Parts: sequence; C-alpha cells; structure tokens
Amino acid sequence: MLNSGKCPPQFVFEILAAQATREFLEGQETAEEIVARIVASFTDIYDVEGLESDLIRSMERILVFIESVEVSDIDLMLMSYIWFQINYEDLVSKRNKKPLFGGLLKGRAKQSDRVYLTAKNFKTYAFALGNGKVALKPDDWDMTTEVEFEPILKPMFPDAFTKAEEE
Repeated sequence: MLNSGKCPPQFVFEILAAQATREFLEGQETAEEIVARIVASFTDIYDVEGLESDLIRSMERILVFIESVEVSDIDLMLMSYIWFQINYEDLVSKRNKKPLFGGLLKGRAKQSDRVYLTAKNFKTYAFALGNGKVALKPDDWDMTTEVEFEPILKPMFPDAFTKAEEE
C-alpha cells in the first residue's frame, strides 16, 4: 500500500470530486455508484475512510454552484478544473510536478474542511475563469502525458489511457 493511513492530498481530492461530478452529469450512473467505483480504485493508494461521503457532499456543493451561474459548457469547465489542479498550486503558481522531497501524490492527513475547500476552490476557479484570470485547458492537452499523475488519472480515465497505449 503506497500511503497507508493517509488521505489524498487536497488537490487530488478536488480532482476526484470534479471527475465524479462530470460523470454524474453524463447521467449513466447514480452519484453513489460513481463515487463507489472511483473510491474503490484508490484503496491501494490512499486511506479511503470517509472518502465516499465527502466526495458526495463535494459533488452536491459543486452542482449547487453550477446551478447558480450560467455556464455554456459545464463539462469543459470541469475538465479545465482538473487540468488546472494538475498544473497549478493556486491561481498564479505553477505546480512543481517533481518535488525534491516527498511525493506529489503522497497521502496526507485528512483535512477536516476538505468538502468546504473543494467548493470554495472550484468557485474561485470558476470566477477567475469568467474574469479571464485563468485559462481553460489547452485543446491539445493530453492527460496521458501527465506521467507524475498517472496513478490517479489512469483509474479515472481508463479509456484515454487504453487508447494511448494502442496508438
């Protein structure tokens, strides 16, 4: 087990919440089914105690916010948020994908306010996006080239990685 007793870092939790929300909006599965599947794929990497309920609550908060604003392409905005979380620490600081000490995806102590932070950070990103302070994901962004993030992206986007391996 990679990170026994440790939860996903906050930015990884936010990526999970954004992807779960994307899948829920597709309407193929219930929120509970989506979250259970996502959480099951991370049991070898992180301590998942409480992860399902926190992801459901985060999805609810993201969806309430999305309902309160006008968004022309929700899927694009959520994918852009995933891209943003992978590439930026905050609105202006690029993420160091190869830290000198500690692993980027290494488990951390659970943040008691991670649901609140997810909603807050998503809103901040959405408003910054609307004000032109941050960018949408580039059209040519290929998540399969995010080598440092493969352990979390591959279980969430298996089709993209299977396609990349076939090419």
